[in-house]
Amino acid sequence: MVYRLSWLAGLAGIAFALARVERLLRASVSGPPWELVLIGAVSMGAAITWAGLMLRARSWLVFGVNALAVTITVFRVAVPDTMMWWLLPTSDSLPTLGDELALARDVIRSGVAPVIPLAGIVAILALVFWAMGGLLSWGLMAGRPYLGVLTPLVVYLEFAVMDKRPGGPWTTVFMAVIGFALLAVAIDRRRDGTGRLSTGLPRRAVARSVRWTGAVALLAALVLAVASSEAMAGLVPRSGYLDWRSGSGLTGEYYGSVTYNPFVGIRQQLISQTEVPVLVATVTGDLDPSAVYWRLVTLDAFNGQQWHIGSGSEIERPDDLAGLESAATAFAGETASIRSAVTILALQQDWLPAPYAPVAFGAENEAVAKGYRVRSDDGSLRFDALTYRGMTYVVDSRVPVPDLEVLGRLADGTPSVVFAGAIDAGEFEFGTDQSPPPARALVDEDRYLGLPTDLDPDIFALASATTRGLQTDFEKALALESFFLTPGNFRYSTAILPGHSASDLASWLVDRDSPNFRTGYCEQFATAMAVMARLLEIPSRVVLGFTPGTVLDDGRVVVLDRNAHAWVELWMPTQGWMRFDPTPRGDTAATTTAIPFEIAPYLEVPEPERPVFDPRQSGPVIFQDDEFEIRNEPTELPTGTGFATPGIPDWVPEAILAALAVFGLVPAAKGLRRWRRRRRLASGDITAAWREIVDRLADLGEDLGRATTPVEFATAIDPTLQSLAGVYTEATYGPETSGNTRVVVAERSLETAEEGLARRYTRGRRMLAAYRLESLAPSWWRRRRHRHR
Repeated sequence: MVYRLSWLAGLAGIAFALARVERLLRASVSGPPWELVLIGAVSMGAAITWAGLMLRARSWLVFGVNALAVTITVFRVAVPDTMMWWLLPTSDSLPTLGDELALARDVIRSGVAPVIPLAGIVAILALVFWAMGGLLSWGLMAGRPYLGVLTPLVVYLEFAVMDKRPGGPWTTVFMAVIGFALLAVAIDRRRDGTGRLSTGLPRRAVARSVRWTGAVALLAALVLAVASSEAMAGLVPRSGYLDWRSGSGLTGEYYGSVTYNPFVGIRQQLISQTEVPVLVATVTGDLDPSAVYWRLVTLDAFNGQQWHIGSGSEIERPDDLAGLESAATAFAGETASIRSAVTILALQQDWLPAPYAPVAFGAENEAVAKGYRVRSDDGSLRFDALTYRGMTYVVDSRVPVPDLEVLGRLADGTPSVVFAGAIDAGEFEFGTDQSPPPARALVDEDRYLGLPTDLDPDIFALASATTRGLQTDFEKALALESFFLTPGNFRYSTAILPGHSASDLASWLVDRDSPNFRTGYCEQFATAMAVMARLLEIPSRVVLGFTPGTVLDDGRVVVLDRNAHAWVELWMPTQGWMRFDPTPRGDTAATTTAIPFEIAPYLEVPEPERPVFDPRQSGPVIFQDDEFEIRNEPTELPTGTGFATPGIPDWVPEAILAALAVFGLVPAAKGLRRWRRRRRLASGDITAAWREIVDRLADLGEDLGRATTPVEFATAIDPTLQSLAGVYTEATYGPETSGNTRVVVAERSLETAEEGLARRYTRGRRMLAAYRLESLAPSWWRRRRHRHR
């Protein structure tokens, strides 16, 4: 049995799987592109298997030759430097290969696509694609076509699971490819089993019946399934319903790893603090190791309930940047230079912990040294896989040291109201009399000021009252931080009662009857302060990371799971991004505490209302913090209650219009051809009418054999064609005549023939014929098809 279409379907499946791998791997760092390696592997697997079966070799021999060849290929791809004479492995090859495969296994298990194409990963993929090529040849030549054509699609599904990014049109293409694969096998099997019957007179093949209604129903079901699943996807949170943290599966504090997702919102949840160490570091330089904050990433977008990474951020290769942080947003004042040698313990994360702001990064492991990218607007370091236990790297940082000489002055150099009050009271004085440096405009400022339009106005009223009478953004930031830290205003607690939460920011801040009114932990405080700052036209962002760790006897710093924290950074035009920590707990360093005087007496704000806290809740838990949920994109928020009918995705109307345009091309081309032939007929070209009918019959599945005369063909098909066949025969082989009598007869015969075809063939078959490409194919292709019939 010859599986012509099945070969095409199998190759299409392999190409589809290769295209999905493109989303999993980055470009090759050195050597030939990994795509060529995989194409060569699948070609060799298919060719060796095909040749063995054609030579009628035993199955074990074909398998053995494949195994030997793919083994050599794996060694050549993964550990070429250990090979002897380019072909033979040495004693060093196997241990080195084991190390490469172990690293590849770790990246495959925990990597975030796209990752660096490590030699071990490319070797594993070469083995997989070699097997796909061999199975395609063996399946189609041994009479097991489904094994050959469906294996690449199964492999594709595995690649799709590894690819955590949105699939987009991939699902639609996958459905089309699997449909083509099944249809190809069915057609090949049917073609092989039916033989070729023919009628006597015109010696033409008997047309096979085509159940087009079933094909249309299958296509409609596929389109409906894809469209409905796309529409229903909006009803499920993008991060799913799983907990934000993944552990080893053991209870208590025995976690194999700890993972944090970038999301901070006003929602409260039960938390379980642990003493699991996430990293240990040796910090040297100008800063006390016990004062170093470890930052993962910043969140710059707020959707009404949660902070997330906005769409305006770009993650770039460090080689393409002048520095790890853009010079336009780098801190303009004095900085403290430190070097941190980090060893990852339980942390499993795609963002690398580093003190802000990193200026250089390095690692002994080449995959780590080359496997990171930079978010240049904040200096965050994105790892192409997930951090793993024992991973080491070194990062140089310049930590901002805010300058009160600059921050405490107005544009003309005079002290701002808070600092002027402290100077008058003898509690503070400037070292020199100077004007501050010019204010810098923040690049893409609107991105850091964006808020939902339906935000409750009570939040703005509270922010305005808290900062009334203050002159600079720095003073307003101090007032906001002090507002959250003032005893009696808020209550820090991790003991949130199950089933009770204030999911709305305004309710949590101003509604005394809301559950957990002004009670929570760092994600609530950071969310509230960042939003209030934006309402005051101060650019803000929320930072996820860790508070300073504990210094060990040997000088190293260990950071625990309970150090996980969220704080706020605000943009000060004369300095840059500054850290503010509004969480009222004992182990954080708020900016207000670094001011050499008590600022509360100089803030022009009314005495705050003292909230009455729920007596059922325990008091603040010091040295304990929240564990926050994180999402790279905002969760779709419901606009009402109950089950809502999903809306139609934006791409559906465009896809429908595109499909209509494509489906209209073929009938339009045939309509234009018919119009031109009618014009030629009116000018006296009788052959144009006959060619029009022959092309219509070809699209309907009829065939005019070479040995069949027009009259014989017309008699076999339908009597209404005989008149046109006679006129055509007379015009082609008869004497030339003058006048338009023959043209009139031909036009009338063409109309009669078209009416006869409309009666002979069903509407459905005529609709399918309108889209068939048989009559539009070039003449050489049609002649080739005739020779094979």
